Amino acid sequence: MGKAKNKKDQRKEESKNPLFKGLPPAIEKLSERIGLRKVPESYIKKFIKDVLPSTNTYALDELKHYVFSFDKYKKRRTAIARKKRKTLLNASEQRRLATYKLDPTTTKFHTFVPIHELWKQYMHSMLQLKDPLPSDLSNTYQKLLKADYHGCMLVVVSSNCPNYVGKSGIVIQETKNVFKLVSKEDKIKTIPKKGTVFCFELDGNVFKIYGGNFCYVPYERIRVKFKTKNLVEP
Repeated sequence: MGKAKNKKDQRKEESKNPLFKGLPPAIEKLSERIGLRKVPESYIKKFIKDVLPSTNTYALDELKHYVFSFDKYKKRRTAIARKKRKTLLNASEQRRLATYKLDPTTTKFHTFVPIHELWKQYMHSMLQLKDPLPSDLSNTYQKLLKADYHGCMLVVVSSNCPNYVGKSGIVIQETKNVFKLVSKEDKIKTIPKKGTVFCFELDGNVFKIYGGNFCYVPYERIRVKFKTKNLVEP
């Protein structure tokens, strides 16, 4: 009992001075088994005195125990990330600055015809269609759903609003909910995707796409998994 009390008192004294803190009990038991001897306090004081610069005038017992924490660095990192997010424009700022507003006086159909030709080359390389078309077109459907339609010549074949039926033009802008087309009469038409069916022609094949399934930002469609049933039709 006396030895146990002496050990407890010794641990209390060591805990008061962090420079000479003892080992945990489990490691102490292991050190006794493998024959490790305790380093005397005088040796530790001599080692610290030799290592510390000679300009330090304070006593060794006055040294404090410091705990280094990453919390302030985490807070700083989150603050920097918030500042970066603030640099992006929100929806109201985009409307106020007219970031995506098109000028009808300078938006002409003939200026987008070369873009339409480039889009056809892009779809050729993407779809790699063969003549005749294969019976299983599920892979083609997935490619059509993830394709970029800027430059595509779209025609509205059906819509919840009858006024949109028959409208056609080259896609000059696509948002989450609408296609913006420039017609041959140099007029900009904004067609909602939801409730509208579009079609386009490529190499003599007419493809029909259901706008309700395209209600995503264009770059987000790449990551979305679609069911191919009744989404697009050749």
